[in-house]
Amino acid sequence: MPHVNRQFSTICQGEWSMKVAFASSDYHHVDQHFGATPKLVIYGVKEHDVTLLRVVDFSVLAGHQQEKLDCRIHALEDCVTLYCVAIGEAVFRQLLQIGVRAVRVPQATTIAGLLQEIQHYWYDKEQRKTARNPQRFARMLQEQTWQEEDER
Repeated sequence: MPHVNRQFSTICQGEWSMKVAFASSDYHHVDQHFGATPKLVIYGVKEHDVTLLRVVDFSVLAGHQQEKLDCRIHALEDCVTLYCVAIGEAVFRQLLQIGVRAVRVPQATTIAGLLQEIQHYWYDKEQRKTARNPQRFARMLQEQTWQEEDER
């Protein structure tokens, strides 16, 4: 692809629960509009593990060229979420069609902070699961006598 200058991929074993991308110019902060970002930094995220998987370095060209956007969209095909400071509505919809949710964040939001937030959400989700009592509904069904009403 002519708009990709280089792509760095790490060698990682195993499957990742989630892959997330960040539009960044410095590898540490989300500070770019998706269509103009010089880099996409892609991490694999699990409940207790985060690993840098890939960095894609793009040619930065002015204007709205579809080829430029297609390269960036192609780089996200195995991701579930993209964090950026801005994204056009049409591109936002294109990403949704390939299963990528774009999230706008304030300029200079740290990538490390967002990764921690994602992992914290996993912890909260597990806590809610543990607090739930799956047998409660089954018990209610057994205790209740269900009667159908005759239609008149």
